[in-house]
Amino acid sequence: MAMALDSILPVLFFACLCCASMAALSPDPRDFFADKIKGNLTKITWAHAVNSKKELAAALADEKIMMIEADISMGTVHGNPNATVPIMVHPPANESDLSLADFLNTTLKNPTRGIKLDFKTIEAFKESLPILKNNRDEMVVPVMLNADILPGPFSDDKPVNPDEFLRGAKEHFPESILSVGWKTQSGALPANFKGSYTKEHIMNMIDTLSRNNISQTVTFPVRAALAANDIVVMQDLVKKTNNYKSTLTVWSANADFVDSQNVSTLIKTVEVEKTYVDVPESVWKDLSLGSSATSSLASVTLLAAGVFISTFGFSNFV
Repeated sequence: MAMALDSILPVLFFACLCCASMAALSPDPRDFFADKIKGNLTKITWAHAVNSKKELAAALADEKIMMIEADISMGTVHGNPNATVPIMVHPPANESDLSLADFLNTTLKNPTRGIKLDFKTIEAFKESLPILKNNRDEMVVPVMLNADILPGPFSDDKPVNPDEFLRGAKEHFPESILSVGWKTQSGALPANFKGSYTKEHIMNMIDTLSRNNISQTVTFPVRAALAANDIVVMQDLVKKTNNYKSTLTVWSANADFVDSQNVSTLIKTVEVEKTYVDVPESVWKDLSLGSSATSSLASVTLLAAGVFISTFGFSNFV
């Protein structure tokens, strides 16, 4: 018996090490930032559209930043116009000084920030998969793979192919957090805009996830001005997707008209434990989330870099 245990224990120890290593890939932000946020996802801080070397250096230099969001499209890197590769850029631009490979190499050297990769086309996503695979073992920070995979309110833009995106993410990076949303109207939403997400929108999303046998953690990016117009639908979405440990990511375009009272009610209804808040300072400063949420706002606008980075502090906001 002693000899049997002696031979089994090393195998068990090795298996445990392997499991621990796998679990460390792309941890949930709720766990990775646990000491800072105490379960309150509205305390997660974001740097937006970090699509150049200068913007990335600025985001990494700011200790307040927790999550770095960047856009990925196909294009060319400055100085190499003949090679089309995944680059950090927002359409319609198609040139950048920062490739996806260099973005990952830089951010993963100091594994203290999570990353959110926003894929603008299915071509960009498929071409990015080998790059993600090459960096997979270093992804010990939260990694969100984002795409608008379904048609949304009042949008004629073509979404990223849902089945190809979900299948690729599941096969090549099953530890990642899926951030999947709906295409919405381009441009700013005016004060008289009354659109919203509907029951049909959320059921289409639920059916799409089910059809692709998704078992990963999922967050749903929803545009603040639209989501706040039907809070019941948003609450229903989170309840019906609890098996994915689902959350909302409430976002807003800079020029959108946002009813701050309705957005505050949305966040409190869904609960701060299940809601990331990724909005400009102009929206954030008018939110009223009570003592259960965040408390004060500090923002940094890096004019030289041409990037807006919002960072939220939390001490006096009630």
